[in-house]
Amino acid sequence: MVMSVARRSDGGMVKNSGDQTERTSPEEAAELRQSPFARVTVLLYQRDGATTVYLRAGVPVVIGRDAAADVCLDDRSLSRKHASFLLSEDGSVTIEDLGSTNGTWVGGRRVTKQTIAFGAEAAFGSVIASVHTTTRADGGSSSILGHEQLRMVLDAELVRARFFGRPLGFALMRPLGNDGAPPRKWIPLIQQRLRPVDQVAVYGRDTLELVIPEMDEAQAQRFLLAVIDGIGSPGLVCGVASSPVSGRSADELVEAARNAMLRADSTTRVVSIPAEGAAGVRSSVASRSGGILTENPAMRAAIQTLERAAKSTIPVLLIGETGSGKEVLARHLHQASNRRDAPMISVNCGAIPETLVESTLFGHERGAFTGASQQQNGVFAAASGGIVFLDEVGELPAAAQAALLRVLETKKIVRVGSTKELSVDVRIVAATHRDLTAMVRDGRFRQDLLYRLNALVVTVPSLRERPEDIAPLSRRLLAEATAETGAPIDDIEPDALALLRRYRWPGNVRELKNAIERALVLADGRTIRVEDLPMDLVAAGCPDASDEAGTPIAEVGENEDFRTRVDRFEAEILSEALRRADWNQRVAARRLGLPLRTLVYKIRVLNLRRPNAVPVRPSR
Repeated sequence: MVMSVARRSDGGMVKNSGDQTERTSPEEAAELRQSPFARVTVLLYQRDGATTVYLRAGVPVVIGRDAAADVCLDDRSLSRKHASFLLSEDGSVTIEDLGSTNGTWVGGRRVTKQTIAFGAEAAFGSVIASVHTTTRADGGSSSILGHEQLRMVLDAELVRARFFGRPLGFALMRPLGNDGAPPRKWIPLIQQRLRPVDQVAVYGRDTLELVIPEMDEAQAQRFLLAVIDGIGSPGLVCGVASSPVSGRSADELVEAARNAMLRADSTTRVVSIPAEGAAGVRSSVASRSGGILTENPAMRAAIQTLERAAKSTIPVLLIGETGSGKEVLARHLHQASNRRDAPMISVNCGAIPETLVESTLFGHERGAFTGASQQQNGVFAAASGGIVFLDEVGELPAAAQAALLRVLETKKIVRVGSTKELSVDVRIVAATHRDLTAMVRDGRFRQDLLYRLNALVVTVPSLRERPEDIAPLSRRLLAEATAETGAPIDDIEPDALALLRRYRWPGNVRELKNAIERALVLADGRTIRVEDLPMDLVAAGCPDASDEAGTPIAEVGENEDFRTRVDRFEAEILSEALRRADWNQRVAARRLGLPLRTLVYKIRVLNLRRPNAVPVRPSR
């Protein structure tokens, strides 16, 4: 399993050729020497990610498993110092085997030393390398991240987007069918068409993932369609999600993008799953199949409480962490109730723009505001006879809280732009991960509304409180994913299941679902193994990794300010890298892709210290 990567610094230029091994032409070499924006790169593709190595003329770059290698990959198929790349002054690139056990291969032949052309591939162990010339003149992205690095970027961008109230796009991209080229064939062309702020990583053997800041779903769809058209690859398809519409966590965005990608085809190459009528709104009619899989007493008690209350009409408040299954329980209540044949409409209250909340919930009259070209029913009217599920109800603005209270008291709504009251027959199920009582004390939530909503309160246990459910849930999620994709994976090996049980699952069932689905993409045989699981899950599940890590980001206090939360998040990343490098700062810096002096500075500023070491005074 690849654990970490380090990068060399600068050099090189932009061009892409075929797969033949031949010397660089004099014209190419001259172009490389003359262009101030040019760089030669080697893209390294490992099992669960990729990285970019920049070559400088006359400076060899050693690839291997040893920490002293210029690019250190924790891959058992590599020798300690396996091979090297050298960019010559004439612009040619030479690969040399350094006496490795498994050899260095170019064009299907084992080589000792050979010139390699731009666009050609070399293999050493299970690592594939391809050589390219790239340029920053077109504003292209500078590097490929590993999957774990991209998740760190995505988490940080989600914090930034939420703090500044900005959109954030995320996408998964793959070739359509079984005949498409693997990602390494078209990553360089995609990179040239991305903005410097965009980030790309290898999600799996045939799938890329992209973080696209400052774009909502519609903008990201147009942008990525232009990227696909620009590289002339009609076989590529893409699924797009965005925050806050598709969700506010990384796991929610990955799940939404994956579901969208599976719907893409040759006629609709870039897909997002559209909201029904408004952002954050979706509806369904109860399904009579399936069921909630649990052996946990607390979860069973929650289900039994909901089943007993199913025939009544009192509001229900579900309290639990993000991703713990609150909406699943709401659908179970819907299915068990007399309202099962009418729709249940789910509303993510945090995903609706504040100016559109009341219009989304209660509808509007023609001309009520700019863009209201016709009368529109809201969620409550559309759910007549059924259930309205208000997810993240704590995110409702004050005006919408007052309007919701009126509906609960009078069972009537008033469309925006009208004074006429309309009777509605709906049952309200609300959900939150917040402490609404504390929000009442802080003046952020109405006490009278809370009294109305909490007629029946059901607490949903987190996945880490349900360890007995992890193995059966994992197998069910695997079965569902294989049925959807046709992947020939039968089971999860015992060691992998043991790791799944030990992990704390801050993202709950949604995070487990994404871990299983990505493992399905990575698995080579018919069984998911430890090396197919996410790196952070494996590290956290190892017996020696545990209490040295900081508080998970999902458990950070709600009242901490933005800077404190970012510092805590950064400290967690650095502490984990240092722990895994046995506090060798040079190795940790290389694996993180940071200059050593930057890591040393951050250790001092964040007051990080090795367990049992003497505390260091912070410089702030």
